[in-house]
Amino acid sequence: MDEIGKPAPAETRWKRWLLVLDPEQCLPECSEELKQAAWNCVKAVSAAEALVLLQKYELRVAIAFISDTNQTALAKEIAIIQAEYPSLHWIAVTDSALEQHCSWLSAANFVDYYHRPFDWNRFADTLGHAWGMAQLTPSKGGKGPAKVLTTIKGEHPLLQQLRQRLHKFSQSDETVLLSGETGSGKGLCAKTLHSLSKRHEGPFITVNCGALPTGLIHSTLFGHEKGAFTDADKRYIGHLEQAHGGTLFLDEIADLPLDLQVNLLHFLDDKHIMRIGGNAPIKVDCRLLFASHQDLEAAIDEGRFREDLYHRINVLRLHVPSLRQYSDEVMLLAEQFLLEHSDNCTQFHFSDEARCAMKHYNWPGNVRELRNRIRRAMVLTDDCIITAQLLGLDSLTANRTSQDLARCRAEHEAEVLLKAISDHKHNISAAARSLNISRATFYRLLKKCQIKVP
Repeated sequence: MDEIGKPAPAETRWKRWLLVLDPEQCLPECSEELKQAAWNCVKAVSAAEALVLLQKYELRVAIAFISDTNQTALAKEIAIIQAEYPSLHWIAVTDSALEQHCSWLSAANFVDYYHRPFDWNRFADTLGHAWGMAQLTPSKGGKGPAKVLTTIKGEHPLLQQLRQRLHKFSQSDETVLLSGETGSGKGLCAKTLHSLSKRHEGPFITVNCGALPTGLIHSTLFGHEKGAFTDADKRYIGHLEQAHGGTLFLDEIADLPLDLQVNLLHFLDDKHIMRIGGNAPIKVDCRLLFASHQDLEAAIDEGRFREDLYHRINVLRLHVPSLRQYSDEVMLLAEQFLLEHSDNCTQFHFSDEARCAMKHYNWPGNVRELRNRIRRAMVLTDDCIITAQLLGLDSLTANRTSQDLARCRAEHEAEVLLKAISDHKHNISAAARSLNISRATFYRLLKKCQIKVP
């Protein structure tokens, strides 16, 4: 028979990505069964995991397994997904009769449903049909605001407020001052402001003011002409000029020297720069975003930061919360980082111990520390399981437990001492005798518990 008429083997055809939302993990065989039809399955057990996968892969079609026990909960999960990806086409799989209140399936863009057991070849044909329908449906996600804002996930009120302000501030061209602890995500927020703005097709330039050599800061920001100073063997276009038509993000603005603060203030007022060695002002059209983890008001009082510049850059204020303020969302972020840094062939998982340790850790380094610990653990693991030990949190968790015990003991000791003093009307000798300890020991315990007596 003529070989030309034969279809290409499945493994050589282009593979399509398929989302499998399976909270109870009832479809373990789907990856192998659909592999022959050139489908690559990525699995999620929750809307949070699904949203991370949707951001990473080009997913147009999804399967949802519906059981007797999960129908109401699954409806809520799918509603969360559909709110951000309304053009996603769904196919339901069940092993029981669907109840009448499952009418939400049609509203949620379900195009078909299958009752197990079923013919996988026929199921693959239905997936292909759904894929074709999805290709013809205009995507409502695109590169617009909803797509970009999925980089900042979570339902905590602080995160919802942050997303709302990012969207609102992105519509303006005013300067924004971002505050927050080191590692909290100020850089990501600045990038999001640029991506959502009308300048998103222009350059996004980031400058860490604290990392610039003192003698080169002026040249780095404003540029210089050839021959302007020793070693200036060619013209250099400064970061302000490089950001023309886009956005310049000046991180750690509190570290900018006072003389450069004057130059920056002048630029903010007239939007012109003068290169070192130049003789004509150059008009620059760029939006400026600023960030600092320091207290700028305190820096003003100490004479390290100009008050007039502070008022000029503090037009729109955006505070980025620390990770411990929304610690309930730590696993959502962790799953996102895990998927971002894994390849298509390897699926990493957190152990139960690791999940517990991450939820109870204080995260002084915020989101940056979380990301870096996960990346290190992914390199060190031998079996794709991320443990608390690989994250470096096993000893920290143990220390936290011992610290909690020590604190409880100290609080109890203080309670007993205060009660003894009160019962014996501040007679220390009588209070000590009631506790069967010496007067000297009683005073030592008072000092240890930081209790002062008249």
